[in-house]
Amino acid sequence: MKCPRDGSVLETKTYEAKIEVDVCPSCGGMWLDHGELEAIQEAKEHDYRKSLEEVADTVSRSINQVVQETTAPIACVKCGTRMDTREYAYCSQIVIDTCPEGHGMWLDAGEIQALEKFFERSQAEAREALPLRFRLWATLYDLFEPAKKRR
Repeated sequence: MKCPRDGSVLETKTYEAKIEVDVCPSCGGMWLDHGELEAIQEAKEHDYRKSLEEVADTVSRSINQVVQETTAPIACVKCGTRMDTREYAYCSQIVIDTCPEGHGMWLDAGEIQALEKFFERSQAEAREALPLRFRLWATLYDLFEPAKKRR
């Protein structure tokens, strides 16, 4: 397979949890076959907790997002179909290229790390929100339950 950005031959490398990915030795981009991103997300071998404490540079990420969304489209390394360029999860500011036929996705250099940080940040925020939901439920329960007892 060849890199859709510069035509270099992709090299198979082992990433997290012995997941084999195809990496461009020239630009550092990475091809993930269908399901490999989810497997990497589940593996969680890299620890990004320290970097999550830092304030995210959303301005640079927004500029990068615009640049990537206006870059010429690339072809799928498997089938040659023009790949779809889109923001991952509609709120990550990480632009990925996906094969419309479902073969996989192309991540430019640094995007896999950005996605892993996004996953960890999302999971941490979800853990923090969970107790709040229970507190709200308890408050509502206390408001309506006494009314039932009075009947």
